[in-house]
Amino acid sequence: MKTSIEQKAFYALLATAFTITFSIALGQVFAGLCFLLFLIGVVQRQIRIHLPSVLLAAGAFIGLAILSSVWGGAWHGLWQRCGKMGWFLLMPVAASLLIQPERELKLIRSFLVGCAVLGIKDLVLYPVLAWRKPVPDFLTALIDKGSMTDGQMLMLGVVGATALLLATIKAGRRAPWWEWAVLTMQVAGLLINFKRGSWFCAIILVGVAILWNLRWRAWIPAMLVIFLFFMIPPVHSRLGQLKREFNVEGGGRLTMWFKIAPALIREHPQGVGYGCLTNEMMRDVFQRVEPNRNHLHSNWAQVLVETGWAGLGLYLIWMFKSVWDGVLRVRRTRGGGVDGRVGAGVALLLLAGLLLNGVVEYNFGDTEIIFIYAVIMGWLAARRGEEPLPG
Repeated sequence: MKTSIEQKAFYALLATAFTITFSIALGQVFAGLCFLLFLIGVVQRQIRIHLPSVLLAAGAFIGLAILSSVWGGAWHGLWQRCGKMGWFLLMPVAASLLIQPERELKLIRSFLVGCAVLGIKDLVLYPVLAWRKPVPDFLTALIDKGSMTDGQMLMLGVVGATALLLATIKAGRRAPWWEWAVLTMQVAGLLINFKRGSWFCAIILVGVAILWNLRWRAWIPAMLVIFLFFMIPPVHSRLGQLKREFNVEGGGRLTMWFKIAPALIREHPQGVGYGCLTNEMMRDVFQRVEPNRNHLHSNWAQVLVETGWAGLGLYLIWMFKSVWDGVLRVRRTRGGGVDGRVGAGVALLLLAGLLLNGVVEYNFGDTEIIFIYAVIMGWLAARRGEEPLPG
């Protein structure tokens, strides 16, 4: 049977979801291929294009961000500062291709397997790199190797894999062994990245998934697992370092949120320009801020400082609209099939994970995470129940 251009675009989307987890270069190649196939399908009238209303909020924010980047940093370097936002074009692609519950589950599994590959990659690579440079000791070097982007990607993998397994158990079906293996690799990878924000987000949202799918008594073994996790010596040591984050004078997050951000927004109420914040600007306000850092460890603070009050307002409208799309999507699947409910629930949990982690991390600026934002937002806004056009 001949594969239609619409199916090829969907397969490219699956490849994007799989590869972007562990290789930004491969993810960009497959995303570009997906977008090209999508445009060909639209022109040839083999794909019904769906432009969800959330695109209005996204377009308004992106337009303002580009303008702010021009007045904050001039035309030179504009593409370097704003080019990554072009990947939000995946929103209408996902909204047009994810029209059936079976496709949603395939997308989920592609992403989860990719996260497992990332977990294996980190488990192999980080100890080797840390062993080569154990300064002042191996554990400290291992913690330093942890990646904020990898930690968030693996957090999403753990949340998605757990929600999928719990839904399978709730439906009275037996989960395949490889799904448990995928979750194990993700948990191990998340642990070795030593990113506390991602740990807490994973715990909160896995708890939500447990309450969503199982009875409250299931929380008892879950709490035991969490307790044992916190008792692992490296984890316990890493959590003990949290007290330094609660010092407004320490140069960390609280310094950025309560000293630097207020001073900069008072001086630049229209924003300093998207992608234009520098470490020098922050040091002008507070000298002991984290060195070589050009972001404020928070989506809200970063968007406010770079795009001003208007930008923050548009950003919040955009995020609220996406969450509301997810809530409506979950409501509409209550009387439908199991696959539709599982897909909607997992997508909403993944979006919640991105937004929750974005309170304490600037994940809205990571190219890999932008891919995930775009696909999930389009997914939640997609039409349902349509058949692909004949190819």
